[in-house]
Amino acid sequence: MPKSNKKLTFSELRVGIFMFAALLVFGFLIINSSGDFNPFEKKIRLKVRFDTADGLRKGAEVQLAGVSIGKVEDVKFLTGDPASGERIEATLAVARTLENKPMSELIRTDSTAQLIATSVLANDKIINISPGSTKGSPVEDNSVLSTSSAISMNQLTATGNDLLKQINKLAIPANEILNKANQGDGTLGRIVNDESLYKNLDGAVAETRATMTRLQTTIDKINSGQGTAGKLISDPKLYDSLNKTVEQLQAISTDIRSGKGSAGKFVSDDALYTETRAAIVDLRKAVNQFSEIAADIKVVSGDLKDGKGSAGKLLKDDQLYNDARDALAKFNSTAAKLDAILADARDGKGTLGKILTDETLYNSINTTANNVATFTGEGTKLLGDFRANPKKFLRIKLAIF
Repeated sequence: MPKSNKKLTFSELRVGIFMFAALLVFGFLIINSSGDFNPFEKKIRLKVRFDTADGLRKGAEVQLAGVSIGKVEDVKFLTGDPASGERIEATLAVARTLENKPMSELIRTDSTAQLIATSVLANDKIINISPGSTKGSPVEDNSVLSTSSAISMNQLTATGNDLLKQINKLAIPANEILNKANQGDGTLGRIVNDESLYKNLDGAVAETRATMTRLQTTIDKINSGQGTAGKLISDPKLYDSLNKTVEQLQAISTDIRSGKGSAGKFVSDDALYTETRAAIVDLRKAVNQFSEIAADIKVVSGDLKDGKGSAGKLLKDDQLYNDARDALAKFNSTAAKLDAILADARDGKGTLGKILTDETLYNSINTTANNVATFTGEGTKLLGDFRANPKKFLRIKLAIF
C-alpha cells in the first residue's frame, strides 16, 4: 500500500482524544457498576489470622454480618513458630463507611472474624466479621481481629468417616446378636422363636378384650341408672339434694356477708377487728418485753458464768466460799460456847447462873426497887410541897451582932 502523505489535522486529533477519553470513562462506568471497583474510595486495612487457609484466596469477599464490605487483599504464610499456632495471615481491605456510618463504629476490637464456605460442595471461603459492641474500642489500620474456627467440608468428611467407622464397629456385634436371635439363643432369640410366648401374648390380649367387654357392660349399666354408680349419675333426687345444699350454703354466705350471726360479726364487725389488732399489738409488745427480759437474763447468766458481780463471785469465787465456810464454823463454835454458857446458867453456875437461879439476889433487887420507888415517891411529894409553898423552904434568917 503506498504511503499516504496526508497529514493528521488538529481537529481529527482532537476527535480521537475525545473518543479515547469517552471509551475510558465508559469502561470505568461499566466496571464501577458492579460495585466492586472504585479507585477513589479509601479503604481500611485489617488483619486476621487462622490455623489454615482452607480455601481462602486473594480477592475473596469480606462481609460484616452478611453484608459485603470489602475484599481479601493478601493471604500469606507466617514463618517462624507463632505462639498461638495461627500461621495464615489475611489482609482485608474494607470500606471506611457503611450506610453513612463509620466502619470503626461497626467493627471494634471485640469483633470476631470467621471463615465461611460459599457452598456445601465448593471449597472457596469468604470471611464474615461479627459487629462489635460498646465494650470494644474502634479499630484502626492494620488492627488484628480475633478469629473463630468454622466447621469445614473436610472436617465434616473426616467426622463422617469416623462415624462410618463407629457404625461398622457396631454392625459386627449387631449381626452376631441377630444371628443368635435367629438361632433361638438368648432372650431375644426366645422372644422371636418361642411359640409359647406368642400364645401367652395371645391369651393376654384375649383377657384384655374380655376385660374391656366387662368394662363396657358396667359403663352401660351406669348409663342406664343401674347400681349405686348409676343412681349417683342419673338420679335427679341426688341433684336436688345437692342443689338444696348449695342454696343453703349460699344463704349462709349471704348472712355472713350481711353480718348476721357469730360468723357474720366476726367477718364484718370492725370493732372486733380493731380489738384483735390491738390485742396483737399488745401481744407483740409483750413478746418484745419477754425478749428483752430473756436478753437481760442471758446477760446476767453470762455474768454469773464469768464470775462477775456479787452473785457471780458467790458462784465462782472459791475464796468467798472458804470465808463463808470459816464464818459458819466460827458461828457454830460460838453457838456451842453459848449453849455451854446457857447450860451453866440453868445449873446456877457463874454470875449469870446466880442471877437467874438465886432468889436472895432477886429479893435484894426487889427490895432495892421498892426503896427506890419509896424514895421517888417522897421526892415527888417534896417537890410538890416546894411548888406549893416555896417560902417555907427559902426563908433566910439574917442575924447581926
